Amino acid sequence: IFGSTNEVMGTSYKSRINNPKYQFAGKTGTAQVKKITERDRELDLKTFEIPYEERDHALYVAYGPYKNPRYATSIIVEHGGSGSSTAAPMAKKLFKLIIDRHALRETIKENKYWDI
Repeated sequence: IFGSTNEVMGTSYKSRINNPKYQFAGKTGTAQVKKITERDRELDLKTFEIPYEERDHALYVAYGPYKNPRYATSIIVEHGGSGSSTAAPMAKKLFKLIIDRHALRETIKENKYWDI
């Protein structure tokens, strides 16, 4: 899982975060929604050229931060195309946001039960 996101040949390498504070690991996936015919292969269409309802579903499952995991996510984008181009970039933004807000959540958790 680490290599898929953080090594050069990984499918979601473009969505990595080099800062160890935000570094996460995940795996992309694509769920086919219809049979691909020989004609479809010959056309070699880009995702945006395929009718919406015929586009594959994009998947990405990840956890982070990599060294001390506290969070996990599963992203499914219906008719989003490939997991690496659609779902993984969403996870990148999500992990950055979640980890940046971690300290705030801990503070709230500590102050939740005040003695009155």
